Amino acid sequence: MVHPNGGYNLATSLPANELASERRHVVAPELKSPIVKQISTANLAASILRKRIAAEEENVYLGSEADIAVEVGVSLPTLRQTARMLEYEEVLTIKPGKGGGYFTRRPSIDSAIKSASQFLSATDLNSESMFMDAADAVMTQIVSNAVKCDDQKKIAKLQHFVEGQVNQDKSSPLSPTFSFKLSAGLVLILADMSNNIMLELFARILWSEISVIQTAGTFEENQKVTLENYSTRLELTEAVLAKDETRALKAWKRRSDFLRSCPKKGFDFTRRT
Repeated sequence: MVHPNGGYNLATSLPANELASERRHVVAPELKSPIVKQISTANLAASILRKRIAAEEENVYLGSEADIAVEVGVSLPTLRQTARMLEYEEVLTIKPGKGGGYFTRRPSIDSAIKSASQFLSATDLNSESMFMDAADAVMTQIVSNAVKCDDQKKIAKLQHFVEGQVNQDKSSPLSPTFSFKLSAGLVLILADMSNNIMLELFARILWSEISVIQTAGTFEENQKVTLENYSTRLELTEAVLAKDETRALKAWKRRSDFLRSCPKKGFDFTRRT
């Protein structure tokens, strides 16, 4: 049931059969611990408040602590636990004192990435090419958008990146680990140029949360991989700066093929720990 003030009462917001089910889940006979009950109730309250917060603009007053506890239908201790969860997620601001209370907040892209990364459970992101299958779908659109970018500051940032690459001494290539770290940096620059927050978010989740583990290969083989990483990276950046979409997409395809071959050459993509 929607409260007259726009809130929700946990005790009456569900149909009778669903409410009974929720209560059985929250206060199951075999679960004696009050902590289990409190956490379950806090999660339900958090779900209700997240929906309300998502429907509002930034920094909208939701109500006082006492008012919200009544609206949601939980005790003050449970609401405070819920509030701590939402503060951590960066969707709620609590202002103390006169004129204070609970206010809506919009999370930063960094906090969104942090939350999403908690769900990455695989340690071998390249298993069955799942990582690159996801990366290709995102990067193809990012590259297309980046070619069309007319933001001079963002273009200048990519130019600066290319200049640093061109000046690199090919006879003394970077270490493989640092070379792949540079490549992740390029992805973030291109994602920013895409001017699409969803693409940027997906790109940063995919690339910021991985590291490359060297598992095999001779010195010569490793240097060959590093040089190929460098050349495909440079080819892509130059095509984007030339605003040649066809060339840029072909360059990404060649780079994608290279990245897909990395595990066979002794370089595995893994989740950061």
